[in-house]
Amino acid sequence: MLRLSELRASYGAAPVLQGVSLEVGAGETVALLGPNGAGKSTLLAAVTGTLRHRSGQVIFDGKEMIAQPAHRIVQHGIRLVPEGRLVF
Repeated sequence: MLRLSELRASYGAAPVLQGVSLEVGAGETVALLGPNGAGKSTLLAAVTGTLRHRSGQVIFDGKEMIAQPAHRIVQHGIRLVPEGRLVF
């Protein structure tokens, strides 16, 4: 369902993610755990396209997402709901 391959992301010249690979099958639940500053939010921002400086592969439901802008990625069903925005 979702496959990340050699995903890299940076904030300007500062690299944050360096070669992340991950696969999540249909119906699976995955938890992303780590301390502050480990790159959890950056990983999700790279997957959803809200972080512009990224490379590698993000394949969702057989479709390549890395070249898509964020508003197109949302149309495929990938969304990020940040914590602390009083959404719930």
